Amino acid sequence: VMPEDFYYTDAINDEACRMIESKSKSDNEQPFFMYVAHTAPHWPLHAPQTEIDKHRGKYMKGWDDLRQKRHAGLVEQNLIPSTWECSPRDVHCAAWEEKDDKTQQWEDARMATYAAQITIMDEGIGRITESLRKTGMYDNTVIFFLSDNGGCAEYLKENGEEGHWPEFYGGLTRDGKKIDVGNLQHLEPGGEETFMSYDLPWANASNTPFRLFKSWVHEGGIATPFVVHLPKALSRGNKDHEKICHSPWIMMDIVATCCKIGGIPIPSNLEGESFLPLLRGESQCRQRPIFWEHQGNCAVRDGKWKLVYGRCEEGDDDWELYDMNKDRTELNNLASQHKDRVEQMIQMWKEWAERVGVKPWPLHPIPEGEKDWSNLPWLW
Repeated sequence: VMPEDFYYTDAINDEACRMIESKSKSDNEQPFFMYVAHTAPHWPLHAPQTEIDKHRGKYMKGWDDLRQKRHAGLVEQNLIPSTWECSPRDVHCAAWEEKDDKTQQWEDARMATYAAQITIMDEGIGRITESLRKTGMYDNTVIFFLSDNGGCAEYLKENGEEGHWPEFYGGLTRDGKKIDVGNLQHLEPGGEETFMSYDLPWANASNTPFRLFKSWVHEGGIATPFVVHLPKALSRGNKDHEKICHSPWIMMDIVATCCKIGGIPIPSNLEGESFLPLLRGESQCRQRPIFWEHQGNCAVRDGKWKLVYGRCEEGDDDWELYDMNKDRTELNNLASQHKDRVEQMIQMWKEWAERVGVKPWPLHPIPEGEKDWSNLPWLW
């Protein structure tokens, strides 16, 4: 039976700490691997009220003010260069001043709940690293911390309007109360009887300074923080343990890096590259292009160039080209000035898509008479 104060994020962190302590007491000297897969801060917005209250009122100046302050803070802390211009407010996001006081209070509560989710997760990760220190394993453990995507702009419709939400949560709380699904302004966010998201405006603030959101492959959808702790034994005497790097890497590179750390060959069919030299303070950039496709949104990164297509983006349906060394926030589309580069990278993306089996979006059978989908007008 779950305790009355059960909270999933705490349970994940507590179990991770228990496993570390158990490992330290065992006679098994084999290396261990731990994957701590938090759901927080994904929707639904759920957090203990005492934790939510700690953040109430912090967001009453709104998402526009928050974006400006976060951008300034990132620059001041040298986390991003001052040349990274902050993208404009998303076109689907209303100005904060357009909201009445009641709505602003409710929006503050939503973001406070989201902040509480992150705070609890962060404190729990602190407990995990402290467990590693107490057991003497911290200086012999590699730690990777990252998110799976950028801020999520998904809006939850009222009471499962599309009819599928009850499949995910059963529709009732543990004590049999009905769960009200949706971003319902007459309900206070955070309780187990609610099922809300924090929505596009706050996601726009979370993604500062980038454009767009999860599902897109513009930077707002794919650029995430990635923090690595490298034990001294692997650093080869490098004392620079707080290096900030903005070169592009992708999930499969973690696998390749772990192979190198473990002293085993990188599988021949793995397209990832080890960034262990970078962690040791050496200068390193990824050699191979990186490709993306998600729900019809597509991109390729080749050196300083990024070619990106936003299926759901407003305006035309053309590919966009950006010089990521000068324009990381993707505000100056250079496609019309570098048409040969665009065509070259489109071809690179097509060849990759064919090789790995990317399907047209939305998914549908290949029309009769077509041998494959590569010439269909869904994308180009």
